[in-house]
Amino acid sequence: MYDGILAFVQSTEEKLARATEGGSSDVGLGLKVPVTQRDVEFLVEEAYKGRSVISGSTHKMVLVRWGKPAGSTVVRFGEQKSSNLRTRELVLMNKEEATRHIKEVLQGDKTLQDLYSTEMIEKVEARQRVVDGYEWGW
Repeated sequence: MYDGILAFVQSTEEKLARATEGGSSDVGLGLKVPVTQRDVEFLVEEAYKGRSVISGSTHKMVLVRWGKPAGSTVVRFGEQKSSNLRTRELVLMNKEEATRHIKEVLQGDKTLQDLYSTEMIEKVEARQRVVDGYEWGW
């Protein structure tokens, strides 16, 4: 399950990289995503308790970037390309919710406020604070 979720993160980040880098089809090739299987396990089990932050669903779970990136998502270190994704930016949704989120927020023109209630945004921000503690080893 975690491998599949990590593969979804990788795929989504590659698509976002192509979109933020002018649509070049090869920009996503070899893109390193700085998220490990252990990070995925923590996010799914601890931060989100195995449930979609949107609906509470436990079916077909994936992690997806929450906010639309400002500018490029690619950081270059010589020939190595890496996503600028941080663990705290990932939220757990079911696949259908994530598909809509990607289309309307990450690749579209809608803001988080257009798509989600204030309560939902605050709920995600509270979960992000939990993840901050994980990232910083608190």
